[in-house]
Amino acid sequence: MDTFRDIIAERRTYTANKHTHSHGYGQLIIPLQGELQITAGPSSMMMNTDTLLYVPPACEHTYHSVVRNEFLVLDIPHFMLSSIELGDRGISCPVNNQWKGIRYLILSELERQSEHGPALKELFPYISHCLVQEQKPRSIQYIHEHYDEPLTVQKLAEMEHYNRSYYSDWFLKETGKTPSAYIQEVRLSKAKELLRDTNLSILNIAVQVGLEHQSSLTRLFQQYERVTPSQFRKLNPARLS
Repeated sequence: MDTFRDIIAERRTYTANKHTHSHGYGQLIIPLQGELQITAGPSSMMMNTDTLLYVPPACEHTYHSVVRNEFLVLDIPHFMLSSIELGDRGISCPVNNQWKGIRYLILSELERQSEHGPALKELFPYISHCLVQEQKPRSIQYIHEHYDEPLTVQKLAEMEHYNRSYYSDWFLKETGKTPSAYIQEVRLSKAKELLRDTNLSILNIAVQVGLEHQSSLTRLFQQYERVTPSQFRKLNPARLS
């Protein structure tokens, strides 16, 4: 089956029997109904109607389901996949309106009961583009969007479906920093922006970047910038309109 030339799209169901295998082609698993428990590499997740998953070639995965289910599965020849763009790790993402549209197009092709491979081949560049856009790790996106909230390594690890220990090692390889250091640098960057571009008090800025006390922001600046927030503001005049 690894030698096929066109994308194969099928409706598939999964049983309570656990199966473990890998294959030389990629798979895009899009939910239609029910759930699927799947472990792909270091990631383990319960897929439902809100989540889809891309499994790269040669990635060993284990799956089973104890409830009635149906999934739309695309088997994608390896030569159509770019390891540079898509990498070698699974990509999970929410089924938003964009993916619902893609699912509708694929199902429409299946209902034609004709040779759907060529049509899906034309659609695949768009599917691939969408997967690349989703590839940025969800936990890192979350840090940039929620730096002003309490953040824990455990919570971030759960977003990637990793245990805490593996996540810390993975995060270091991914960014070159520990999760805590990365969060602090994101908060520092936003604080610098607020110091330059607003007249907010130091305490107000500290709270806006997720720090409870002004002294915490001061320590952060002294650690990374070797100056206090007030000194940084004097050295970088506000760019107020």
